[in-house]
Amino acid sequence: MQKAQLRCMDTTLTKLQVWPTWQKLNRIVVSAVHEDFATGARADDFCQTLSRCLGRNCEIAKELWPLTELRTPKLRAVAAGEAAAADLVIISVHHGETLPDEVKRWIDLWLKQKGTRPKVLLALFDPLYLGTSSSIQAFLQGVAKKRNMEFLARSEEKPED
Repeated sequence: MQKAQLRCMDTTLTKLQVWPTWQKLNRIVVSAVHEDFATGARADDFCQTLSRCLGRNCEIAKELWPLTELRTPKLRAVAAGEAAAADLVIISVHHGETLPDEVKRWIDLWLKQKGTRPKVLLALFDPLYLGTSSSIQAFLQGVAKKRNMEFLARSEEKPED
């Protein structure tokens, strides 16, 4: 990740309403769903940035779920339970018109279990020059709004040549 992007994400993170609360915690729980290796690495990179922003006194406990595992109902239920207990839920996917059905079913499951912890829903996408995910972003923003969650969407920046 580029240094300028890290600074930008730091600024974005510190503007979250939950940021003051997160800064006081010893542990932040993250549950992420990703499409493939590249999108999983993107989610992991974000968690590393979050860890650097919060400092050494805060552990980032993360669970990364490949989208393919959400096709199995038992694993989808486990992943939904983890998301319900998380402080931050990440969905890291490639650009597309809509989320895969297994991700939508997972969202439905974890929202039914939603706990009382402050939540942030973060969507991570490919660089904008590769396309747009406005319909997915709008869907996820609607989910967050309906459930009183903060919503962030981030697209990777184009790599420098």
